[in-house]
Amino acid sequence: MRKKLLTYLLIYFTFFFWKCTNPFSVRTPEPPILTGGKQLSKNLQNNPDSLLAKLQYAFLQKNVTYYEECLADSQEVGKNFVFIPEKNESFRFSNWSRQDEINYFTNLINQNDLERIEISFYDQTEWNAAPTSADTLYTQFAYRINLVFRKQVESYQGRAVMKILRSSLSQWYIFHWEDFHSGRDEQDTWSTLKANYRYN
Repeated sequence: MRKKLLTYLLIYFTFFFWKCTNPFSVRTPEPPILTGGKQLSKNLQNNPDSLLAKLQYAFLQKNVTYYEECLADSQEVGKNFVFIPEKNESFRFSNWSRQDEINYFTNLINQNDLERIEISFYDQTEWNAAPTSADTLYTQFAYRINLVFRKQVESYQGRAVMKILRSSLSQWYIFHWEDFHSGRDEQDTWSTLKANYRYN
């Protein structure tokens, strides 16, 4: 009888512990619960290509924080952000500053009838180091932006030249941005877009 009881207990505990997970094992961490799409942070500014991806993502998600984080701030990196508009739009850009850059983007994404923004970069050149510093790179690329409103679509296209710099924390920031036509002078450019939404 005693032997039978021990056998039952042995079977019971074997089954119990076989089904039970090890309380001392390291559990697999659960992915964070994200709201508003994939979470981006300044950590994604640790290489030049992800900086441009973050700039695009700011448009797609209508996220002013992401946009602002891409732009050089003199208090953080020791250089002011500079935007040089397409020459035909230059008269609309007197005293353009980093704050104007943030304001136009904020005004744009807060348009009530703006349903979505489509943005693409293409024909990008390789990142090249500036002769003065390995912590400064530049590239140029073509862009196309469509603002899809409820009753209309606004289109902008051209070429951008961007210079970026690496901070002491190894994060990249846009500090110099030039805008050009892509060949057709009648085409609205990114400069047109910025000037159109500079004021609310």
